[in-house]
Amino acid sequence: MIKHIFTILWNERKQNIALWLELMIVSAFLWYIGDTVYYTVKNYLKPLGFDVEHTYEMRLGLLTADHKAYIPDLSVDEQIGYLATILERVQNNPMIEAASYSFMARPYNRENSSIVCCRDTLRTQGSVLFRRSTPDFFKVFKYKAERGSTEELVQVSESGELVVSTAVRDDLFPDGEDCIGKKIYLNDEDSVGYRVGAVSQDVRYGDYHKWSDYINYPMTSNSYKGFVSVPEWLELCVRVKPEQDRDFVTRFRKEMSQQLRLGNYYLNTIDYMPEVRDAFQKSSENELKEKLFVILFLLINIFLGVTGVFWFRTQQRKTEIGLRIALGDMPNKVLGKFFIEGVMILLLALVPVMILFVFLFQQEVLESYFMDLDVQRYFAGLGITFILLLIMILFGVWFPARRAVNVSPAETLRDE
Repeated sequence: MIKHIFTILWNERKQNIALWLELMIVSAFLWYIGDTVYYTVKNYLKPLGFDVEHTYEMRLGLLTADHKAYIPDLSVDEQIGYLATILERVQNNPMIEAASYSFMARPYNRENSSIVCCRDTLRTQGSVLFRRSTPDFFKVFKYKAERGSTEELVQVSESGELVVSTAVRDDLFPDGEDCIGKKIYLNDEDSVGYRVGAVSQDVRYGDYHKWSDYINYPMTSNSYKGFVSVPEWLELCVRVKPEQDRDFVTRFRKEMSQQLRLGNYYLNTIDYMPEVRDAFQKSSENELKEKLFVILFLLINIFLGVTGVFWFRTQQRKTEIGLRIALGDMPNKVLGKFFIEGVMILLLALVPVMILFVFLFQQEVLESYFMDLDVQRYFAGLGITFILLLIMILFGVWFPARRAVNVSPAETLRDE
């Protein structure tokens, strides 16, 4: 049967070449669309590596010199002590499950600090995020070590060692080399080095972003010196006990505002982290909606175009279909032949498109930030393209052919 179908395709090659060219162009566009949808959905569904439910970010304020309650001439040590006491009092509040200070470390952060880590002749592939936090930061956002433990990360941070992401580990310790207990350097001028204590599970920068390569540098009370005059730079993040989350901001302010009024510091803002997330991602979500609208518009047009071409092609051959039925062919067999014709033209059209996308992958022309250009992504795009076009061809062949096979053989022979 296949040989017979090839003979038919060859005999009608003039019409089929035009159809082949159309399917080839449509396949290229559809592959690009399918690839975009695939890496967007695949990236979105990956685990975040953190949890912001029941979490809040607080920011401290600093009284100005003209405020009536301003205390002049406070020493740096006194101010460091006040910052440490504020964190301790928040941690001891019965509504709080965990609390931490951090700097450019919390999720959904628009401000970042980055460095290039090195070890001997090895360097990270580009800059990595440099995050600083007190140990309980990992409890607040439920980071996990590679082996699944949050407590491991807390203990490592308490001991003054670094927590690194898997990408940093792989760059500096290739071929499966163990990194625990070994030193890395935070820049080319760093002559001291810092020990790696743990590797965390992958952590996303945001819901629509790829993994963020990072190192976490432990923050102690001595680290507060750089924040005594700019306490608003400190991220005071807390995880609230689930049963205490209702009206937390109002109750916490009422209970703790006076207790946290130390020196010239006061409790300024309290933001619910899911709301911070929504604000952070608004532009990404709007961009995604626009992209999906364009994709939907193109898909509808491609569907109507491909289906319409095959519908018209099959409609023109309804006499041939009726004649085959009149000469003894089974209706389903006739429908199958017409469908296989369309599939064969599609397969021939996909060959040059496959070669084109091999070239595009090798030259890294397509988007590679959100997802690596690998074999899995290539065949996912091919599969999406093939399945969608297969459905369109089925629609374009099935309905007009089905009507044709229902015409009586006598009427078909009379028309012929």
